[in-house]
Order: sequence, then C-alpha cells, then structure tokens
Amino acid sequence: MEKSRIHALPEEVINQIAAGEVVERPASVVKELMENALDAGASRIEVQISDGGKSSILIRDNGCGMSEADLDMCYLPHTTSKLRTAEDLFHLATNGFRGEAVASIAAVSKLTITSREEDATEAHLVHLTGGVPDKKTADASPRGTTFFIEDLFFNAPVRKTFLGSDTLEASRVLDTVTRLAMANPNVRIDYKVNGRDVFTGVEGNDLRSRIAEALGAGTARSMIPVDYEEAGIRVSGFAVPPDALKNKRSKLYFYVQKRPIWNPVMTKAVTRAYEPYGSTNAPIAVLFLEMEDVAVDVNVHPNKREVRFANENDVFLAVHHAIRDAFQKPEEDHPTISLTEISEPSPLQSGTAPSMPTLHPEPLFTKQVPLTPKEAPAMPEVQTPSAQPVIFQSPKPAEKTVREKPSKYRSDDPDDIIQDLFSLPENGNIIPLTPQNLRPPTRMDKSTPPQFFQLANTYLVCEDSEGLLLIDQNAAHQRILYEQALNSLSAEGTLESQELLFPEIVEFSAAEASVIPGLLETFDHLGFHLELFGKNTYQLRGTPRDLPFSRSVESLRELVSAVFEGENPGNPSNETLAKAWAKSNAIQAGDKLSTEEMTQLMASLLTTQDPMSSPSGRPTLMRLPLGEIHKRFKR
Repeated sequence: MEKSRIHALPEEVINQIAAGEVVERPASVVKELMENALDAGASRIEVQISDGGKSSILIRDNGCGMSEADLDMCYLPHTTSKLRTAEDLFHLATNGFRGEAVASIAAVSKLTITSREEDATEAHLVHLTGGVPDKKTADASPRGTTFFIEDLFFNAPVRKTFLGSDTLEASRVLDTVTRLAMANPNVRIDYKVNGRDVFTGVEGNDLRSRIAEALGAGTARSMIPVDYEEAGIRVSGFAVPPDALKNKRSKLYFYVQKRPIWNPVMTKAVTRAYEPYGSTNAPIAVLFLEMEDVAVDVNVHPNKREVRFANENDVFLAVHHAIRDAFQKPEEDHPTISLTEISEPSPLQSGTAPSMPTLHPEPLFTKQVPLTPKEAPAMPEVQTPSAQPVIFQSPKPAEKTVREKPSKYRSDDPDDIIQDLFSLPENGNIIPLTPQNLRPPTRMDKSTPPQFFQLANTYLVCEDSEGLLLIDQNAAHQRILYEQALNSLSAEGTLESQELLFPEIVEFSAAEASVIPGLLETFDHLGFHLELFGKNTYQLRGTPRDLPFSRSVESLRELVSAVFEGENPGNPSNETLAKAWAKSNAIQAGDKLSTEEMTQLMASLLTTQDPMSSPSGRPTLMRLPLGEIHKRFKR
C-alpha cells in the first residue's frame, strides 16, 4: 500500500496556528482578556505590562469569576459560555464569543489563571506552559479572575522577532485599553507600564469625561454631540468641528454594538463629511452605531476587529449625514456651521467634494525662514516688486468672415484666448533640475539681482539665465530644516531656542504622552523645552528661535504626532526626528512670503547637500527652459 503524504497535524501545532490568527502581539492578548472581563460584568479592570508586554501581562477583574469546572474548560480550544448554535452568531450581546482566545494565549505563553466566584469559599489556580496544564491548586484571591501571562511567544521565537520596540508595543496596548475604556465609561480601568500609571478611567463617568481621560480635556471640550438615525441605523457620539481641529493625525474611534471596530466605509463617510470645509487638519470623532443584529456580521475576522455590513451604502449615508447634522445644529458651546449649499456626495464612489471656502482663508501669521547671518551668503539688495501682479490680456480678435477652426486652448468666452503652459505635455517641458545643471538664479541682465514672486502663495518663481525657475516653498524649506536638525542631532548640538515669557500649557492624548518622557532631551536639542505639568500635560517653556510663536504649539503637536506614528516612537532615529521636525516647522503651501524671505529661502536651499529634493523625495526645483518658451510662442 502506498504511503500517504497527507497526515494530521499534532495538536500543539494546530493550537499554535490558531494562536497566530488571534494573538498577533501583546495588544491582542489585552483586547481578548479585557473583553472577557467586561462580559463577566466587571466594574473594575486592571492591566499591567512589563517590557511592552513581552515579559509579562496581567489582567485582573472583579467580575463574576469561574467555578473550578469552568476553569478546567476555559483554556481548551473552542470552549465558550456565549454560543450554543450557529444562529447565535447573528444575535450577540457580548464582546467575546469565538472560544479561541484563552486557548490561543495559553498555546504561546506561560499562563496562570486564578478565579473565584462570589459565593465560593476559595479561589482556584491553574498554570499552563504552552497550553499544557502543569499545576493546579487552591488560592485565597478575591472574587473575579486574574490572567498572568509570562514570556509571550517563548515557544514561537520567530513570531517574537516581528514585535516592535517595548515603547511601541506598550503604546499599542494603550490604544486597545483606551478604545475599550471609551465604550465602557461605567467601568474603572487602570493601565500600568513597568509599574508606572499610564491611564486611569474613573468608573461612573459619562462618555465625554471618558474621552477627556483618553484624548485630553481640550479635545473633549471642543467636541459637539452626534445623535442621528437613518434607515434603522442610529449614530451617536461626539466629533470635533472643522474649525477646532488642530492635529494632522486622524483619531477615529468606531463602535458597533459597543464593540471597537475598524471599517473603511465609516472612515470614508467621516472624511467626506469634513472635506467641504477645507481644513488641512485630520478629523477626530468617537462614534457608536446601533442596528439590527442581522445587519452586521462580526465574525469575519479572527480578532473581531473588522465587521461586514449587510448594506454598506446605508451605513455610509447614516454616518455621513450624522456628522453633517451635528455641524448644522445650533449649540451654546460651539459655532453653527451652515451646510445648506453643499450638495449630496455619492456614497461609495471616489471623487472630489464640493468646494467651499475654508474657515480661516487668511494666514494668521508670516513665517520666518530660519537663517543665521553666518549661513546667508552675501547677496545684493533686492528691489521689492509691485504688490499688484501684472496681468497680460489678449486683445479682442478682429472679426473674420471665415470661421476659425475651434481651438482646444480656447475658453468658453471666444473673446479670450487662454493658454496654460503647464496643462498639456505639448505646451512646454518642465525639467526637474539636477546637480549638474543647478546654478544660482541670475537674470539675463546681470547688473540686477534676481527677483522673486509667489504663485498661489505656494511656489516661488524667478527668472534665471536659462529660463523660468519654479521652487516649491514647502519642499525647499523642509530640506533646509531637515539638514539643520540632522546636523544638530548627529553632533549632539542644540538648535537655538527662545524662552517664552509665559509658558504654554500643552495637553496630549494618553497615547502620545506615554512616549514623551523618553524624548525630552531630544526635544531640547531641537529647541523645544518641555516640563511635566500634570497628567498628560506639559509646559512649553522654549521654542525654536526662528519658529513664530503663533505656530509653536501646533508645531510641537505635529512633531509629537509624527514621532509617535514612527516605527520606534520610544527611541526614534535621528533621521526620523529630523524629518518630523522639518515637516512640522516648515513653511506651508499658502503662506505668504516677503521678497526678502523668498530670497533667503533660495539662498539657504543652495547651501544644502541635496537641494533638489525634500526629505520625503519630492522635487524642490524645476525649470521651464527659455528655449521651450520661445518655441511655444513660435519665435
């Protein structure tokens, strides 16, 4: 008989494969066990981790606890108290239900479970190594359940190599904790990292108070309530109105039947609702969806993070209209925003939103280009051009008896001929500069210095000996600041700072605040001097010398956010820090510059090591050759 090549996998391998689907990292463990604690009716949950959760994780609750018989069952695969038939999957009122969590955690760790029911005379303890029980005893613990996980992935070392730094894994656990905390403001939740308090959610709070604990009191105060129902879908929660947004990073927290979820349809609905206001900052919202159980499938992902909706269009419209409705409602504590002239978007199709004036159409300040006298090359005095741009208008063509062939360059008005040198390939070559052909801009008449003007307050334009030079002011300034910061950090120097007469109080989210203590010295090198002022709150006592005060707090927030989102937020590389600092401090598109500032910006750019590209690789300079211009005018 031929030997079969197909065989059954050993049970321990099966368990490790199942564990890989449920337990991706320490945050996965915390999520599963916190959900079990909530389902057990806990009014208090304590989470403690060490070394990012790699060494140990403790989850303790005061819920209903387990009997000795239940304790012997809970770590076996596919055991649960929440399902009996397949139909129950579509009528769930609990967080956990799949029956895989404890078994999966046990399979890749050294796990101790201690539990006691309220009326029991004693608690019971079981210890497992790699999913195999090796110790069982009585214990004197109080009512509730404690899970103590040690040496996560001890028997799956390859899995361990995919984990991030301790700080990154701790921040992911914090994100999990805060998401569950916001859905359960009636439960006290404490989170500690290496014995240090990181998050405390006081029991009995309302949703806004819990948001303040997680995202900061300033964010919570700026939020407006959302309460809307459409097509059998109720959307409730809070959102920050467009004119109060400050951060570049989205903070969107979505829940279905109080379960934290991620869903691209909801993300798009919220983003599209904000788009008409033209804000460059990212939306912040905490939204809860309630709908019939059969309208949502929560069983499409092993860790229950993603869900599938029976009708995604209905969900999109309900969420989109809920945000719009909130912005229109007059409230005492927030401005009324009119949406009467905004047309209805197409629910799930891509496209641009209707244009609308921004809430702050005028820049609030003028940026200063960081440039010390020793860095600036000697340049002739530049004459300031007229404030009014010169507009060349085509003369009205004479009447002709012969009908002209329609021109693809003609506008709707036959009296005007508009040609855009940059709209079509055949209408001019824009040539990116290279180190070989880059030279300082000089006028054809070398007796006068080059003159700059701004195009759309975004690009600098000047004539040089070979044509028209175009400079992206944001990309150019990022290059300058990036090299300044990199040189300072590499040489362990410090960029010049200016002390504030009255320190600014800056509040961060719990997640962002968790990484700041280890970065205070680095921020000092970049010119930001911070002192702890309270929980998740810092005093800003000094800012980079050349950064306008009006932008200092926003710039600091952007810097912290960029570092927090990096690969290793607890110990970022000098390059990561320099890029983040440059991006958060650079002149932005739309900032109006004086002629002197434009001249200094170009001069500084030419002294950098790589003046042709920004730190992220965007081009900083392009040239429209004079020969191409002559050619298009048929000279």
